[in-house]
Amino acid sequence: MNVDIWGIPALGSEAGMPEAKQRRARELATRRAVAQDPPLTLAHYAAAAQQTDRFADKAKGIDKLRFGFFGEIGGLLSAVKKVNRDQLGETETEVAGEEIGDALWYLFSVAHSLNVAPERLGLETLRILRERFAESEQDPDGDITFRQLDSLVALHDQGLEAQRIERLGELARTSGELLTIKVDAQLELIAPHPTARLGELLALLAIVSSSFCIRLEDVAHDNLIKIHGRWPGDNRSYINLFDGEYLGHEQIPRVLAIEFIERGDALVGHVVQRLNGVFIGDRLTDNSNEPDDYRFHDVFHLAYIAHLGWSPVIRGLLKYKRKSRPDVDENEDGARAMIIEEGIATWIFNHAKKHSFYEDIVVGKLDYGLLKQVHSMVSGYEVDQCPLWQWELAILEGFRIFRELREHRGGTVHVDMLAHSIRFEPPKNQTP
Repeated sequence: MNVDIWGIPALGSEAGMPEAKQRRARELATRRAVAQDPPLTLAHYAAAAQQTDRFADKAKGIDKLRFGFFGEIGGLLSAVKKVNRDQLGETETEVAGEEIGDALWYLFSVAHSLNVAPERLGLETLRILRERFAESEQDPDGDITFRQLDSLVALHDQGLEAQRIERLGELARTSGELLTIKVDAQLELIAPHPTARLGELLALLAIVSSSFCIRLEDVAHDNLIKIHGRWPGDNRSYINLFDGEYLGHEQIPRVLAIEFIERGDALVGHVVQRLNGVFIGDRLTDNSNEPDDYRFHDVFHLAYIAHLGWSPVIRGLLKYKRKSRPDVDENEDGARAMIIEEGIATWIFNHAKKHSFYEDIVVGKLDYGLLKQVHSMVSGYEVDQCPLWQWELAILEGFRIFRELREHRGGTVHVDMLAHSIRFEPPKNQTP
């Protein structure tokens, strides 16, 4: 079979091929026809990933990174099994792509901690792949890229889909061997350098990716988008307000000061809210057999306004729905969007209640799985444009003010949408 420089079957060479291989050839030929972005180098990916390494300056950080990599490989196996078992809507490819991307981040972070430069890792990976596929050695031309790894695998990827389970097992075994490395000895150059082991793992990630009909370069690109959406470093930039192009009477007021007034006591009581001296909304109780101060939960909606520029609940409460656009009024500002927002607030509250209402959680440390779930709940709505770091700030800041409201049994919450801030003011001679 004739192939081009990318390992893609040449056009017109499908005769005599099995049907499955013909489909594969047509898919790869289609990919070839699409204009390519500049190839992603290993060095660029490593530098970008390093900006989000939360373990770099911590004692035993290398152990956390190695365990993290091993955990992601386990997560890949578990996720693929779950897709097959439960016949979920997500495809194996979608699940595998994200899990492999997370494993890639950990692998490059381990390499950085062990002083393995990206170019050295890339050279070793190419050597391992060529040896595996009985290819002759070649001197690299320029920086090592993920596209080079994908291209080399693509030359020999016939049958990889059928070998997926075997290759996943090989990846799992090799990942386990990474945990046996004596890091101190290697850093002191007493033992062989870990480049070979890391190169073998990167080669296997490229092979496993191909077995799922995805490219490691695409996985790496998606992973960079993901990690910088979660941990942006110093490059935070809020997205534009969703109602910025609407007339004033359809914009949520950019500055709000809402009083939370508790009547009764912590055991038997309720909360009312007041804006500019006018009571708004219904009185709120905990709606629970055990008091937990859920009566103050509207503060979470205010935090969503401050850090997301979004709250169908508050928009409806204050009568700022976007009636000039019937589709937006019905979908973005309608009942279903409000139910989703309330559902998110309640679900997170129940999680936070088991974790001291996030009192000890700092920015960057909120459970990533929780943030992913929240983001999936708003899929298809305007707010799904907000990166995860904005959601984290909205959630943590909301609970910071919630804890103040609990302590003082009320107070005023000030929101500034333009400054993306929310602050608490204790009550002053509050009367029932």
